[in-house]
Amino acid sequence: MKSSELARMAGVSVRTLRHYHAIGLLPEPPRGDNGYRDYEPTHLLRLLRIRQLASLGFSLEQIGPMLQDLDAERAEGDECRGESDRLLDDLDRQLQEQITQLEQQRELIVRIRSGQGEPDYPARAARALEAIEDFERTSHGQGFLLCALTGNDKTAMGVAAHLYSDDELAEIERIFHAIPERGLTQEYLHVSRLMDTLPAHASTERREAAIEAGLAFLEKIDDCFDVRNWLRPDKDYELVLENMASEHYNDAQIAASDELFTRFTRRMAERAEHGGCISSTEA
Repeated sequence: MKSSELARMAGVSVRTLRHYHAIGLLPEPPRGDNGYRDYEPTHLLRLLRIRQLASLGFSLEQIGPMLQDLDAERAEGDECRGESDRLLDDLDRQLQEQITQLEQQRELIVRIRSGQGEPDYPARAARALEAIEDFERTSHGQGFLLCALTGNDKTAMGVAAHLYSDDELAEIERIFHAIPERGLTQEYLHVSRLMDTLPAHASTERREAAIEAGLAFLEKIDDCFDVRNWLRPDKDYELVLENMASEHYNDAQIAASDELFTRFTRRMAERAEHGGCISSTEA
């Protein structure tokens, strides 16, 4: 058989034959006097077996060893079917994982179509974004806890939605559910106004008053914070978001905000060191 005949009977292309030869998956027959390869029925059978295993989901890297094991098992008897069964078990697990992933993708599409998400944002961010949007809609404000996620174009919020970890997004969700649930919305907005109205050359006393008010508020929701998110070095994207936020604030506001979160982080570290409960995720 010529290569074109073999390819036609096996339902593959001549280019595929050449690829199988190149990677050693299909033995290459010697060329005849006319310079053409002369294929035997054994080549056709092997090619058909390769196609069948590929249709099951085996990769080309897996098919070679699989064929070798199957040939050995047939030669030695059914009692030696260990390795091929293991490969089938591995493939079955991989396919089940793919099925699970596809089912999750379909569920996500259903939620997106029903208005519970956006196709270009990760699903894990949906609940945190919804909590923030609900809070902004009912309180008509963002507040100092969202100072790194400001901007009319929502660029910072989009970056956070994509790059924040599951734990960080869960923390945001807890916080913006807890503030209205605990009747703290007005206090939160009051602290935010103290921060937002600090003039560039605010006195030490005025900055300290804003910081102390912020600490008093944070103490009331400290169980919403995950200490692991606060006692680690800043990540690159967090620095980017902080730089974006700093463009909207003066030096006094930035200094007061930095000092507020520095003191709060120090308090969380002290409580964690003494076994205090900082986060509801650790309860």
